[in-house]
Amino acid sequence: MLRAVVLSLILWVPCGLMADPLFNQAAARYGVKPALLHSIAEMESQLHPWAVNLNWEGFKPRTKSDAIELVQAVEQHPWLLRLDYPENSQRLFFATRQDAVNALEQTKANASLLGINRPSDWEIRKLDTRSVDIGLMQINWKFHGRHFESLAQLFEPDVNVAYAAKYLRKLLSQHGSTERAVAFYHSNTQRYQSQYLKLFRPIYQKQLLLARR
Repeated sequence: MLRAVVLSLILWVPCGLMADPLFNQAAARYGVKPALLHSIAEMESQLHPWAVNLNWEGFKPRTKSDAIELVQAVEQHPWLLRLDYPENSQRLFFATRQDAVNALEQTKANASLLGINRPSDWEIRKLDTRSVDIGLMQINWKFHGRHFESLAQLFEPDVNVAYAAKYLRKLLSQHGSTERAVAFYHSNTQRYQSQYLKLFRPIYQKQLLLARR
């Protein structure tokens, strides 16, 4: 029997004020600006504590438990079928590529038979489930997971933000400027760094202005 994991996740509306004490505490502990932490969290997760990003597929689960279950489910069903419609997109996950192909063909056949919309575009690819970005600061499990006891620990907002502050302090020492530290926080690839900084600068400037009030 063909089995798919359908991920229908309700968005949680974040509140920046709830996260501010976390940024202030971590910033004071590691000697970085709260505005820097807030800006990166705004860029990375839109201030969502349970945010998950799997190979450029972003999710905002309602709860920490939902987030952990999502990561575990995709580990067992790493093949993504993304169906794009004019009004929305649907993401289905399968254990094998053939299951995903079969589901796509069935979707197109059903659309023709029932006279309903066919997907305007689609994609099938296997996700690297080791490379998952976690939480407020989108800490990558593949590269940083060894520093944590479990995935659940990294999802804790205070732990997530504190680790990011510690890592940023290290990057600031290595690279000598805020922009270079932020660039390397995001990626080691220059073209990704440049794209990221273009979006980051206005957010950071806004947070610096707010901090002066």
